[in-house]
Amino acid sequence: MREVPAPRAARRVGALAAVVMLLSMLGALQLRSASANDLGESMYTRSSTTERLAYPRIIRLEHSGSANGTLIGTFEHATTDGTPSNFVIRRSTDDGATWTTLSTLTDPLTGTNHPSDQFWQPFLFELPTAMGEFPAGTLLLAGNIAPSEKVRTDFVLWRSTDHGASWTFQSILQTGGGSIGAPHGGSGVWEPFLTVNGAGQLAMYFSDERTEPEHAQVLAHMVSNDGGVTWSANPDGSTNFSPGLVVDVRSDVATDRPGMPTVATLPDGTMVLAYEICGDGRNCEAYTKTSTDGGETWGSGPADLGTMAVTTDGRYLGSSPYVVWTPEGGPDGQLLLTGMRTRFAADDAFTREDRQAIFVGPPDGQGPWTWMPAPFQPRTAQAEACSTSYSPNLLLSPDATSVRYTAATAVGSTGCMEGTATRSVGQLPYASAFDDGQSGWIDYGGCWTTADGVFSETCGGSDGNKAVAGNTGWTDYTLEGDVRIDTGPQAGFVVRVTDPRVGADRFDGYYVGVSTSALSLGRMDGTWTPLAGVPIPGGLARGTWYHVTVEAHGCTFTVTGTPSGGSAAPVELTHTDPGCFTHGAVGVRAQTGTGSWRDITVTEG
Repeated sequence: MREVPAPRAARRVGALAAVVMLLSMLGALQLRSASANDLGESMYTRSSTTERLAYPRIIRLEHSGSANGTLIGTFEHATTDGTPSNFVIRRSTDDGATWTTLSTLTDPLTGTNHPSDQFWQPFLFELPTAMGEFPAGTLLLAGNIAPSEKVRTDFVLWRSTDHGASWTFQSILQTGGGSIGAPHGGSGVWEPFLTVNGAGQLAMYFSDERTEPEHAQVLAHMVSNDGGVTWSANPDGSTNFSPGLVVDVRSDVATDRPGMPTVATLPDGTMVLAYEICGDGRNCEAYTKTSTDGGETWGSGPADLGTMAVTTDGRYLGSSPYVVWTPEGGPDGQLLLTGMRTRFAADDAFTREDRQAIFVGPPDGQGPWTWMPAPFQPRTAQAEACSTSYSPNLLLSPDATSVRYTAATAVGSTGCMEGTATRSVGQLPYASAFDDGQSGWIDYGGCWTTADGVFSETCGGSDGNKAVAGNTGWTDYTLEGDVRIDTGPQAGFVVRVTDPRVGADRFDGYYVGVSTSALSLGRMDGTWTPLAGVPIPGGLARGTWYHVTVEAHGCTFTVTGTPSGGSAAPVELTHTDPGCFTHGAVGVRAQTGTGSWRDITVTEG
C-alpha cells in the first residue's frame, strides 16, 4: 500500500489514546542513544496530546530596522478533540536558541474560533520593499482555515506592522470547496506560498483542486500590485484583473496532483519552483522547474511537469518539498531541497536517510543532485497528531553558510514539538568536534553516542557499522581526525562515500582502517577490495588515540597516521585507484568491534 501523504490523512484523524502517545515517546527516547543525528531543539512544544503539529515556517527579519535578525515562526496548529485551533506566533531574538510566544491569531471572521475550525498551512512573509500603502518590513501571514463542516477552505491574510506583536485581518484571498465529496479529495485550495515576482508584484502560489474532475489538482498563482489588498483573481478564482489566476503546473493524467509549491529566486532573477506530484501510482515525488521571465511562465508551460529531483546515487524526495538558494557552492550558488520522505529511485523503498536528507543541486534544478544529512532527525510516533517531517522548512543564516531545518518531531514532554537545528550548507571546509552532539550525522547500523567531544559506536558486531556526514558531491578534499579502537581489531574513516546502506561493505567509496598493527586502505562497492597497507611500528594498543590524515586528489589517495600527541614518526601510504570513485561524503566505521572518533575536519583540495 502506498503511503497517504500526511496532510490528506490528517484532515480526517481523531484523538488517539494517551497510552499510545506515551509508548511512542518512550520509543523516541530509546532511539536517542542508539542512532546518530540529534533530536533538535524546540521551536514550540505542544501543551497537550490533542494538539496536532506540522508544517512549520520561520523567517528572519531583514527589512525591519532595529528588529532585523529576529526570527519569527509559526506552524500548522490543529486539534483532535474539537477544541479551537489557532496560529501561534513565536519569536526568537537569539538566533533560535530560545523562543517565546509573541501573539496568537484566531478566526478573523467571527472574532472567536468555532470549536472545530482547523488552522492549516501557514506562510510568513516580510515585504522587502514598500508595496501599496505598506512599508518594507510589514509582515504578512497567509493561512488556510477550514470550518468544522469541512465544506470549504479559506485562504486568510493577516498583516503586522509591529514585527508580529499584533495582527490585522486583511481579507479572504481564495475560497475552495472543502476536503470531502470529490473522487480525489475535494475541491479545496491548499498550501499558499508568498514571494515577489520579477515585476516587483506580490505573488501567491498555491494548490487548487477546483479543476476537478478534469484535473485532480493544479498549481496556480495570482498577483497583487498593492501589497496584498487586491489580487488578480477573485476569491472564487475568477479574474479580477490581468493576468487573473495563472495555472503553472497541470498534468494530462486526471488523477495527478501537483501540489505543495515553494519558490526560490536567484540573484539574476531566475526563479525555481519546487513541488510534489502525487496521484495514482505515485509517491508524491519532488520536481522542479524554472522561470526566466519573473514567474510569468514556468518551463515550457503548464503541461511541462518539470524535472524529478534524483541524486547521483539514486535517491529521490517524496512529499512536501521546500527549496532555497544559497550563494555557497560555486559561482552561481546551489539549491537546497528537502522534503518529508526519501526513497530509492530503483524500487521506491525508504532509505536510511528518510526524513533527514537535504538535496544539493545546481541553480537550474536540472541536476545532478547530491545529498547531505539534515541537521537533525525528526522522530516518528504512532500518534498521527504529530505529523512528523511533514513540510519541513529551510532558512539560511545571514551569511548563507548554514541552514536552519525545522520540522515536527515526536519528542518532547508531550510527544510532539516543532524541532529546529542548524548545520552547514554542505560546503567545505567542514568540522565536527561533536560539542553539539551528533548533529548532521546519519548512521548505518550500530549504536551511537557523544560525550565530551567524542563520537562512539558501542554495539560492535560484524556489519561494519558506520555513520556518514557531509555532502555526497564533495570531490577532492583532505580529511583529518582521531580514531580509537575500543574493542575488536579495527576502526577508521570512510571517504568518497555514496549510496551508503546497512551492511559490512554496503557503500561505494573507500575505507581507511586502523588496526592494532597496520594502517590500510581499501575500496568498497558492495565487496571489499584491499588496496594498500603499511605496518604501524610497535603496533597500536586498544584505547589509544591515533591521528589519521586522508588526502583524496583525483584517483590518488595519500594516508598518513601517527599516535595522537606522541612523538612517533608518522607512517604513510599512497595508492592510485584507476577508475576511482570521484566524489562522496565522509564518515566513520568500525568492523567486528567498537570505536570512537573526535575532532574531524575536512578541507578542500
